[in-house]
Amino acid sequence: MARPRDTPADGGAFTVIAPLARGMEVLRAFQAGDPPLRNQDLSRRTGIPASSVSRLTASLVAQGYLSYDANGGSYTLTPAVLAFAYAFVAGDTVRSRLQPGMQDLANTFGAMVGLGMQDKLNMAYVACCKGQSLVPFRSEIGSRYPLARSAMGWAYLAGLDEAAFAAAMDEIKAADAGAWPQTQKKIETAKKQVHAQGFCVSIGEWEPGVHTVATPVRTRTDETRYAISCGAPAYQLKEDQLMVEIGPRLAWLARSVQQDPAPAV
Repeated sequence: MARPRDTPADGGAFTVIAPLARGMEVLRAFQAGDPPLRNQDLSRRTGIPASSVSRLTASLVAQGYLSYDANGGSYTLTPAVLAFAYAFVAGDTVRSRLQPGMQDLANTFGAMVGLGMQDKLNMAYVACCKGQSLVPFRSEIGSRYPLARSAMGWAYLAGLDEAAFAAAMDEIKAADAGAWPQTQKKIETAKKQVHAQGFCVSIGEWEPGVHTVATPVRTRTDETRYAISCGAPAYQLKEDQLMVEIGPRLAWLARSVQQDPAPAV
């Protein structure tokens, strides 16, 4: 999804090298909890022809990013891919600054608090803090929630500038035109909530029986790159708690990233 910071300094467009882009799509096709995947599985998930996938997986095995099981004719990721994740996490100062406050919220309300970044048409967790709950929370770092249908996604969209918001809405509409009228209404409602009170709420919208509140996180350059959400089963978090207690605290936590000085390097 195009955003202003993704354009080169000279204002031109980035050059996409097709084989590299396809190789990255193959790696992205692996999700948490997957069994080993065959070329046919990867082709179906990526839309890349099977003949091309077989060449890509062979190259990724040779480079050490995939492991091949000859008995099952299938592939798994190797620890080599963790180098990318570690480099990202280690360099993300916003994440490290927010986590203590996130954990405090999670402990106080027996909830799950997640920090997410936009990943195409999803929000991907880059941090996840959990409190005590009778029902185990399933989400972990790397979990994805739909940009158009989750409180975290709505909050992120609400924090974008008008040009980026319009571009995102165009991509969401193109991805599911049939659901667009209802999707647009929910996003616009959440955007009004964020602008009026600093956060938006989801009462079982994404997952029945789960209440969630979320807010955008703007960096010190006033750029929205994250969103924070706090959610738990409805019997633990009542709607008035989201509005009166958790929402304001979540918005305050998000604002602290703009107000606090950057850590010394």
